[in-house]
Amino acid sequence: MQSTLGKPIRLRDFVRVRDYYFSVVGYKNKPLVKCMLRYIPDEKGNRMKNGKKFRKISQDEVGKFFKDYFRDGLFYLPYDLIDDVYKPEERLKFAMKYREVKSIVEFFEGIPKTEMGVTGSRLIDLVSDESDVDFVVYGKFWFYAREKLRRGIEIGKLSEPDFNTWDFIYKKRKISLPFDVFLAHERRKYHRAFLGSTYFDLLYVRDYDEIDRSIPEEKGKKLGKIEIEAEVLDDNFIFDYPAYYPIKHREIKAVLCFTHTYVGQAFRGERIVARGDLEIIDNQKYLIVGTKREVEDEYIVSLNLLNKLGLLDEFMKWKT
Repeated sequence: MQSTLGKPIRLRDFVRVRDYYFSVVGYKNKPLVKCMLRYIPDEKGNRMKNGKKFRKISQDEVGKFFKDYFRDGLFYLPYDLIDDVYKPEERLKFAMKYREVKSIVEFFEGIPKTEMGVTGSRLIDLVSDESDVDFVVYGKFWFYAREKLRRGIEIGKLSEPDFNTWDFIYKKRKISLPFDVFLAHERRKYHRAFLGSTYFDLLYVRDYDEIDRSIPEEKGKKLGKIEIEAEVLDDNFIFDYPAYYPIKHREIKAVLCFTHTYVGQAFRGERIVARGDLEIIDNQKYLIVGTKREVEDEYIVSLNLLNKLGLLDEFMKWKT
């Protein structure tokens, strides 16, 4: 099944199979849709839709469902199994029934509404009291939105996350880097903010004419865990999924990051230290960071940033 407008399924869309809701986790979705189970029916759930209760499912549980379509930690669903497709850009008007979403859309005035949307629980109308706003902007317009967010914090229309929010993210993600190192990278990303009391993430998704970029998404042949130091050559897709850091290195083509924790960690011209799994994909070597959601022994850091902020010694001491 395709969406109502016949567009290809892409990252951060949702699909429904009976009463089970999956988030799409990539762009290469033919012949199967690559996704993760997020919400399931449950009589004890704290979310309600059409008279039924649902709950958000933990990643430890997902393998118990749709076992025929589950491998390597993801679901690969055939199109004829899918009952509905939910696209953030197509359902923005619906999502704007939530006051907080409407306010965020108004803040990003000037960006076409066709180039923005909301994913997660508000996309599929399964909101709970704990739900944040996962705000999506597509392609080149995301960079305009990021600059507008940065400027909004600067002039006081938005506020950056407070200490408690950063601390919650740090602990939730089980990040092993020193907190000060984590925070130094996060504060310059400008992809999280508060509008009043509403917290939201600003999420990047490629536009439709960018979907076929030759950025690997599939698993390769593992060669073992390594750490490298290299220069980042381009930063056009460092907020994507996977985040793509092409590097100047004698063997490795790029760092691919499959966790939101380490998107936007370093920019073009900066030197990074990165630790992850070395893999061969299509006869090219890549360093894979984010082989699990909680990246306790994997990381990407900018040496330039740490040196500038006087945190390099702290990082090097932690690393050794």
